[in-house]
Amino acid sequence: MRRASFAAVLFFAASAAFASWYDDYDAGLDAVRKGQWQTVIQKMTAAINGNPKENDKARTYGAIFINYHPYYYRAAANLNLGRYEQAVSDFEKTSGPGPEDLGSIDTLMQKAKTKLAAASTPTPEPQPPRPTPVPVPVPVPVQPAAPSIDPALRQQVTGEINNARGRMAAAQQRKATAAPQFAQATQALADANTRNATARSNDDLRGALASAQNAALLFDAAAAPAAVATNTPPPPPSRPTTASTLVLGDAAKRVRSALQFYFNGDFEDAERAFKSLSVDMPTNGWIYAFLGASQYSVYAFETDPNYKSAAMESFRMARRYGKFRNGLPQKYFSRRIRKAFELTAAQ
Repeated sequence: MRRASFAAVLFFAASAAFASWYDDYDAGLDAVRKGQWQTVIQKMTAAINGNPKENDKARTYGAIFINYHPYYYRAAANLNLGRYEQAVSDFEKTSGPGPEDLGSIDTLMQKAKTKLAAASTPTPEPQPPRPTPVPVPVPVPVQPAAPSIDPALRQQVTGEINNARGRMAAAQQRKATAAPQFAQATQALADANTRNATARSNDDLRGALASAQNAALLFDAAAAPAAVATNTPPPPPSRPTTASTLVLGDAAKRVRSALQFYFNGDFEDAERAFKSLSVDMPTNGWIYAFLGASQYSVYAFETDPNYKSAAMESFRMARRYGKFRNGLPQKYFSRRIRKAFELTAAQ
């Protein structure tokens, strides 16, 4: 009974170490459908940090594959937020759209480059009219026409300032206000607000735009202070703890190795490892559940009916010795495996 409980603990400890970049990618796709572009950038960036390689069939865990193109959605989000240079950079890195098709890469890339060129090209200033001679002894000075302000550029500056404010709130939440980048970002944001409020030309607005974008980058770079490590040594393990580690040491290593095979997709190795463990732990429902999942995954790849029969028998043993009232947990078993497990309920 102690071995069964210890194996369950090892299972949950091993599974917690695996990356969740696909969860960030899924959350980013949900934000795409809602048009929440700032959230799209945050979630797709987190997914890229966990898995930077795009793939039409990216493996998440077990036999689960997804259409993975985070650069495409981050580029689209940057385009919608007016961050055209970042959009062009991400469109150059992506290989195509994922589950949500927002348009072809060529079309979106051309749009981003056109917007970037328009934002980088100064608007020609109008020439003052030539003064008309008048028959008076004292000439009347002609005042030059005031330069025009592009409303679209003004709107873009306002959007970047609001974006920088959102980044500031995020930095405050992660307690990064003491970082030197936070102070620099605050100053850059104040400069952007001043330039925007007093702008009399498009050049003034471009200066405000640059300050707002710089502030956003600095807020993102601000990091929370590192936790101060303590030198207090951990308490010595109790005699029961030391003894249990000694008794179950080999079993713990074997369970951890079998789980590593399973989550890496090496299902044949996992099947052999869990089959050996089932001999030593004949009443452990978790061992039989992972043994059946490994056997069914081999069947899915090789279409060998012997593996399917073995998997169904392992699932029946898991149901006999385990407590799976709501079926196998979704976090660790694919939909196909959970469905196969449910078929044993009527047998």
